[in-house]
Amino acid sequence: MTNYEAIKSKVGYPLSKNAFYLALENRGLTSTDTYTVSNKQLLELAYADLIVTILSSPDVREGGYYVAMNDRRYLINIANGIYQRNGEVCPYIEKPTAKFVQKW
Repeated sequence: MTNYEAIKSKVGYPLSKNAFYLALENRGLTSTDTYTVSNKQLLELAYADLIVTILSSPDVREGGYYVAMNDRRYLINIANGIYQRNGEVCPYIEKPTAKFVQKW
């Protein structure tokens, strides 16, 4: 099984081939290389990147698939879990900020 086939099996939403190729290449994986367990972490991060691609798309309606806002929260949680396990930050999670208020 190639890296492309491995990641394609994880994503159930319709995305272009180029979206899969880009996610793999951005993580240093070649789509035509044979999938190995040693690449599992990079493949997981590419999977999270594809979830972000799905989330950043307008409402997805294609081939019987539809991503609603409830689905988006679920997908954000999946991507966030993957990013946290690998020491990265999910772009959809707001970082807490502090404001300095000086009271006289």
